[in-house]
Amino acid sequence: MHQPQDTLRFLRQTLLLRYSLLLWVSSLLLAIVCLWMRQTLFSNYELPLITTLTLGGVAFSYWGGQHLKMRPGWRPDVWIATLAGAHGIYWGVQASMGGLCHTLGIAYAVLACIALIPQWRSQLMACLPVLLIPALSDPGLSQKTLFELHLPLMMLILLASWQASNMAYRNLESLIDRRRLTTQLSRHRDQLESIVGRRTAELEAINQRLNDEVSLRQQVNQTLLKSEEQMNMAMAASGIGFWDWDISGRRVYHSDQQRFFGQVTDAVDYIDLESWVDAADRALVRRALRAHLKGRTRFYHARYRLHRPDADRPIWLEDSGRVISRDDQGRPQRMVGTRRDISKDMRLQEELRLSSSLFNNSPDGVFILDSDQRLRTCNRVFSQVLGRQKSQLVGHGLFDVIRTEQRNRIAQGMTNNGRWQGEIVALRDGHHRFPMRLTLTAIRSTEGRTSHYLGIVRDLTEQQHTALELDYLNNYDKLTGLFNRAYFHQLLKQFESHEPLMSNQYAVAVLNLDRFKAINESLGQDIGDQLLRDVSARLNNLQDPVRSVARLGGDEFALLLDYGGDRQALDSALLMALEEVSRPSLIEEHELIITASLGVCLVHRDNLHQLLNQAITAMGQARQRGGNTLLFYRQALSDRPAERRKLVEELSKAATSDQLRVDYQPKLNLKTGMIDSVEALVRWQHPKRGPIDPEDFIPLAIDAGLIGQISDAVLQRACVDAARWQRQGLGDITVSVNLSASQVYREDLYDRVANALKQASLEARYLELEVTESMLMEDANHAQDFLNQLRTLGVGLTLDDFGTGYTSLNYLKRFPIQTLKIDRSFIQEWRQGESSPVIEAIMAMADSLKMGVVAEGVESREQLNYLKRLGCGHAQGYLISRPLPADEMFTLIRHANLPQVFDNTDRVH
Repeated sequence: MHQPQDTLRFLRQTLLLRYSLLLWVSSLLLAIVCLWMRQTLFSNYELPLITTLTLGGVAFSYWGGQHLKMRPGWRPDVWIATLAGAHGIYWGVQASMGGLCHTLGIAYAVLACIALIPQWRSQLMACLPVLLIPALSDPGLSQKTLFELHLPLMMLILLASWQASNMAYRNLESLIDRRRLTTQLSRHRDQLESIVGRRTAELEAINQRLNDEVSLRQQVNQTLLKSEEQMNMAMAASGIGFWDWDISGRRVYHSDQQRFFGQVTDAVDYIDLESWVDAADRALVRRALRAHLKGRTRFYHARYRLHRPDADRPIWLEDSGRVISRDDQGRPQRMVGTRRDISKDMRLQEELRLSSSLFNNSPDGVFILDSDQRLRTCNRVFSQVLGRQKSQLVGHGLFDVIRTEQRNRIAQGMTNNGRWQGEIVALRDGHHRFPMRLTLTAIRSTEGRTSHYLGIVRDLTEQQHTALELDYLNNYDKLTGLFNRAYFHQLLKQFESHEPLMSNQYAVAVLNLDRFKAINESLGQDIGDQLLRDVSARLNNLQDPVRSVARLGGDEFALLLDYGGDRQALDSALLMALEEVSRPSLIEEHELIITASLGVCLVHRDNLHQLLNQAITAMGQARQRGGNTLLFYRQALSDRPAERRKLVEELSKAATSDQLRVDYQPKLNLKTGMIDSVEALVRWQHPKRGPIDPEDFIPLAIDAGLIGQISDAVLQRACVDAARWQRQGLGDITVSVNLSASQVYREDLYDRVANALKQASLEARYLELEVTESMLMEDANHAQDFLNQLRTLGVGLTLDDFGTGYTSLNYLKRFPIQTLKIDRSFIQEWRQGESSPVIEAIMAMADSLKMGVVAEGVESREQLNYLKRLGCGHAQGYLISRPLPADEMFTLIRHANLPQVFDNTDRVH
């Protein structure tokens, strides 16, 4: 009795539902192509119609398949034939239009024959409309197309579909028969298995007789397996792998592939080992292997690097093996061997080699002691440091090798801490004492006991000599042997940390030789240098209260005095200094008598940052009075609060009256010989005190907050004067104005400069603003911002007193500076016939950065000629002219005979 699912009709209905899905989808795709070619894809009802038919067919085919499984007797072929006929009508209409649609209609008929092959009636329902509608429609296809193409082709398709349907019917019958036969075979197989089961039971009795023999063999095999397992465990524990090379079969067995090759393949596999070996080691491996295969070596042995795919760097392997089988002609047939990862060993060897290299090539002396502190070994430098051969040192105790009086302190440090480091004095060659830095460190074993000591020594003899030389060069004047300016500054800075600072205790004096320049120029620099050495020796021999003497540069000296409140002792010491200087000096055949100008500043809390400047100011005033005298800095301006307040009030009034005036000092263009720029300098003409030096009132203005107001007034006055000079026909004269720190950090600096230019009707290119290095480096980022703003305005920017601050080249490149102004101190320190590394370095740097250079403080023709040879752009100083009021400066620029500057050693004005 067969189930309904096993009948031919059920199978035909199932295939009909399954393949009809293909027909519905294909019909829709063909319709889209047809409508697209007719350009009516979205313009009429046809696309919705065919889509509806397709979706209905798809839904029916899917639902029908599910329903047929539940009711195998149901017949869906009628509905399929109806839907196929509906699609056939649509494609008959399309085929009647001719062209591509006719072809697509015939394609639909072909697809229907294929999809509905299990049911001839459904094929006929799908194809008849395509056959008849084009023949019956009016207008339809042309007679020629109809009778020569359409009808013959469709008849052929119908005939082919009928034949295909019959063949499918017969195939399905065969399929049903095969299924029935399969069922019968399955039943017979069960019967056969039952018979086999009985026969198997019979054979088990036979097998039992063989168990005894097998048991014996198993015991033998277990013994062999156990032995092999033990061998494998031993090899794994020792990190050794095994390989077996079937040379004739070109196959290799590798054990533990994951560890050695980073991957696992078949147990018997041909791994192209040569391609994995590092290129530098391949030749070595080939030679070793070839030599053994040819019988020239008893064993094969090679060490090589192997690149694993899962490792960043190669590993080191060591292979050992031998040929165990050869043929009759002596050709090797089989070779076995072991493999070991020696990467750790090679790294240790490399580390040992590097450690040995470090030990032997170290610039320091290195030595090793045993636990009893006896020398085990040392490097060549250690032997050189002690002046003895290595053989004379090995085996001796530490303090027999390094002989020092500090041995007890070293031994105690090693006992307490296991380490000692410090500087000692040791003996070389048994009697020569020399400084040495010694470091001793205990090396402990895994049990925590001291097994060795590592020692490092360095001979400090040369280092100490170098330190002394550097200290001398940094702190002493090369010519006179006195302290230099830098060291004297360090002495003065100690007052800042001196707490409490006693009043009337210390004084700073600056001494300048009168008319030394004339002696130096008339008798030569050698005579001048010897005179400076004589004066230095006399000043250095002065007794208390003179504590320190320094040479600041040129013919200028500084003295630090600790007079302990005894003003009479201070005055006596200062007068003694003048007397000592004025004593005749016999140099070669010349008897020279020279005097000095001495300026003194008393140290107190309010002037700790101005000590040297105030002493220099007093010295300058002494020179203006003819020299050979001493003057104290006018301390009343800052020491007496009441008078200080009064002076501040007067300065405030002066800022809004005519007491403050602007003088101008010219700058000479060294290329054209013309004065083309001036610097604006503020002056205070006090109605009662007379002229007050800027060194006196500028600090007061800063402390009182008046410097911004004064600076703005100078800026406005300078712009007005420059504009007036241009209107008077003086030409393109640029005016330079110094910016104060308060101006630099004001937010409205740009607007104030712009307003000053606008009010004076002066073009921005005729105004230069000068800033100092200290202003810029206080806040470099802010400085860069405000300088860029000013540069956009069009004014020029100059870095004043260059070389006295700490501007780095990096910052100098960042700042939009156009001109560098060499500080006067560098000009004054230059000596005829010598070169100034500082001046020449500044010139070279300015040239590389495309900057102009102005040298201030030029007072002699030799200085001017030297600057011209270096290519300096402008010169400023008393040789050109002293600062002059605006009207006098106008006259000087207009009428002065500028060539005199180059022809006369005296200043122009």
